[in-house]
Amino acid sequence: MRLKMLFFVFLSCLSASCAYQTVSPPGAYVDPSKRLSVAQAHLFLGQWALAKRQLDYLAVADQDQSYWRLLSLYWLSAEQDSEAMLVHQEALRKYPDDDFIWNNYGVLLGKQKRWNEACEAFETARRFGLAKRQSVQINLSRCALRQKDVNLAEIYLKQAKEIADLPLIGLMTELNLVLIQGNTDKARKIVDFIQANTDMATESVYFNEYNCLSWYLSAHETDLTSYSAASLFTCLDGTR
Repeated sequence: MRLKMLFFVFLSCLSASCAYQTVSPPGAYVDPSKRLSVAQAHLFLGQWALAKRQLDYLAVADQDQSYWRLLSLYWLSAEQDSEAMLVHQEALRKYPDDDFIWNNYGVLLGKQKRWNEACEAFETARRFGLAKRQSVQINLSRCALRQKDVNLAEIYLKQAKEIADLPLIGLMTELNLVLIQGNTDKARKIVDFIQANTDMATESVYFNEYNCLSWYLSAHETDLTSYSAASLFTCLDGTR
């Protein structure tokens, strides 16, 4: 389940449909667009090895922009950051204006705790995007929280909510934000919503962040003097 919700956010932004299709034998010719669609479906299901196999079948001549987008998603799931970095850099060399790849690159930098570079990548993704991507706006909101710019974080998060209902990372971001603002009533509603979907908190990469935020909320509700808004910035998950 690791990174499952994260990949759901990104995959929902792809322009191609996520169709479930049968896979032809390795030796048979498969239209490149169909192979990419199958690879995307495998990524959506967390079947990383199967997705990589489909991508590896594509000839160099068929490795278009969609291929490099999916390849970047695959490497975000791998624990080989050095190889993932090379792939993302090559993808950006080929498609320097691709907001999707820039956003993924920012996530990879965040995994390495290179926060300033990650936030620059997210800002680049925002500039190049023809339309706002929810994942980019959420990532920018989290960057603003790290920079202690609460007003800017709220603006980016509002834009993300206008695009679609917030995924788990968005809910975590909003929970950080409203606790910093001292809005415990809204914070409690967010926590209750997450608790009603316990698999979101207990089976995701954001488990530690959720626990941290829940602890601060409980501490504030129990003893107002124990609450320190500034310390809430430490609750941001280490991968973003």
